[in-house]
Amino acid sequence: MAQNVLARVQIWTILLALALSAVLVFTVSPQFALGVFLTALWAAAGLFALEKLLRVAVLPPGEPRNVFAMFLWGFAKLAVYGLAVWVLFSRPFPAISHAVGFTLMMVVLVVVGARARDEEIRRLKLQAAQGDQVQDA
Repeated sequence: MAQNVLARVQIWTILLALALSAVLVFTVSPQFALGVFLTALWAAAGLFALEKLLRVAVLPPGEPRNVFAMFLWGFAKLAVYGLAVWVLFSRPFPAISHAVGFTLMMVVLVVVGARARDEEIRRLKLQAAQGDQVQDA
């Protein structure tokens, strides 16, 4: 998946979580809204750390790996999970708020990914049509 697609997923997740949390403050409770927002933020941070870890770890054959960067991003990913485990066990927010916050990112991932794939298909069709016009001339 392209880097800009993952960045869009992270940004839209945070923006949508802000909007949803603003509504949930008045409709459910401020604690529930904060749980949704922080869990969506956690999901975006986890995706960011995973993306960076994969970008430094998965390289073409022959390229040197930055082991220190791999260690740091791996540690960041573990820290994100450690924070999540602590929050789940300490229960400062309702459990359903965590489910809503995490599911929010999954929905955004599907929508942004589908739109990016549609744009890519359109671009490829346009290139193919332009290539056919060049060959006909």
